[in-house]
Formats: sequence, C-alpha cells, structure tokens
Amino acid sequence: MQEKLIDLILWINKKFFFKREHPFNIEKNWILNLNYSDFEYKHSKKLLEMYSNIINLDILKNKKILDVWCWAWWKAVYIAKKYNVEVYGIDINNNFLSQAKDFARQNKVDKLVYFDNASALNTGFQVDKFDIIIMSDVIEHIPETEKLFNEMWRILKPWWIILFDFAPYYHYFWHHLWDTIQIPWIHLFFSDSFLIKLYKKSTKNLIDWKQRIDLRVGKKDKKEVFDYLNKITRKDFEKVMWRFCEEKKCFIQYYMLKWMKFFWKIPFLREIFIKHIVWYIKK
Repeated sequence: MQEKLIDLILWINKKFFFKREHPFNIEKNWILNLNYSDFEYKHSKKLLEMYSNIINLDILKNKKILDVWCWAWWKAVYIAKKYNVEVYGIDINNNFLSQAKDFARQNKVDKLVYFDNASALNTGFQVDKFDIIIMSDVIEHIPETEKLFNEMWRILKPWWIILFDFAPYYHYFWHHLWDTIQIPWIHLFFSDSFLIKLYKKSTKNLIDWKQRIDLRVGKKDKKEVFDYLNKITRKDFEKVMWRFCEEKKCFIQYYMLKWMKFFWKIPFLREIFIKHIVWYIKK
C-alpha cells in the first residue's frame, strides 16, 4: 500500500508540478560533488538585495567578514569580489572546502578569501575577531541554536552585527527535497520515514543518488532520519532570539518575506505563508 502511495505521489509530482531550477540538477562536471557554487553565485545579488531591507550594504566595505557554513562559498567569493574585503569561510566538509578554494582562485579573490575546516559551534577564532558575521540558510541546519549564537557573539566585535536568513519549518519547501520533490508542504502530511522512502525512490535513477541521500539522511537510534534539519519554526526561533537578546542586551531588526500576504494575516496560517526570515543583531 505504501509503495503504491509513493508511486502515486511521484506521478502527481511529475504531472502537475513544474520542475524548479535547483543546483543539483544543473549539468556540470562536478555534479557528483553536489556543487552549489555556479548556481548560487549567480543569485548572490538577490541575497544582498534581501539583506538591503534591513541594512545599508555599504556597511560591508572595509570590514572583516565571516561566512558561516560556507559550503556554497558563493557569498564569500561574491562579497570579496564586489566590495574588495577580507572574508573568512568555515565549514566541516573538506570536499566543499576544496571546491571553495578552487572557486576563489577561478574568480581571482584567493588573496582575500580564506577557507578553513571549523565547527560553527566552536570556531576556534579569537574573541572579537569579526566586524560582520553572515549565516545564510544556516539556522535551520544546526540543532543547538543558542550555542551557535553564543559562539558567534564571542567572536563578534562590539558594535558590529550578525546578519542571517533562513526558511522556517512551515516554509512550503522546508523539506529541502525540491531537487526532485516539487509538491509544496508535503512534509506537513507525511512522516520523515515516509518522506525518506519517497525521496530515495525519486532519486534512484540519478547518477548521484547516493550523494544526495547521504547529504540529507542519517541514523539516530538505528533509525533513518533527516539529520540535516532541525525543524525550527518562526515562533520557536523568535523565542530563542528574544531570550538571547534580552540576556545580551543586543539590538535586533528583522524582515520577513511573505508568500500570499492575505493568508499570512490569519494567525493560524501565518507560519505556513512565510517564505524567508532575515534578521540582524548588533552587539
């Protein structure tokens, strides 16, 4: 019965939902490395435009910047190239870091951009090292949100900012499976175990199916789980941030991209119609 349901969903997905552009699906030599760089580099301008809703982008000039979880590394390279600034990128995946260094060399900013293997929860950087810390699509991947911000706070210079954005749990593509599954909000109707089986079947004929699954699926208590996402909602996150900022006495500002704004006005539906959340906090 479950297999038939999976087949039906995949048929509906193929028949009625157009395939959105996704970096994993763009033909390139590095497809087996799941390289985001070319795709995301072209979209860097859109990211900065989104940030411009809450800050003047001129603030990036002549600053020392940290790009957390730089596995896409496009931000670091784009910002270094556009603003001629020093950018550090950290990640825990050596394969991504190797690609990042190559990408920086290709764009002739390898003298400005530095990449290192380090955890976002324990960077190893000295206190008060960075003027600006950028975390794009990081929050939803790290379960220990308060620990993450405590570490970022430690290495941030006084009077400067942490700038970040993420998609909360009820985002229509929060499941992060949209390289093959295009049905919005499907994660609200099925268990993780079912979605894992669905995703596995959707990728089975792809050359890099194993890399895609390994990136998203891990094991906890001998059960397969989506171990790359923490299911944080807008409401959950705001509770963490209000508590953190009250303790640290920091200044905050945020902006929400909303989808179908009419429905967003309805409290019960508000979480579902948030596309993206953009925040900054000032030390």
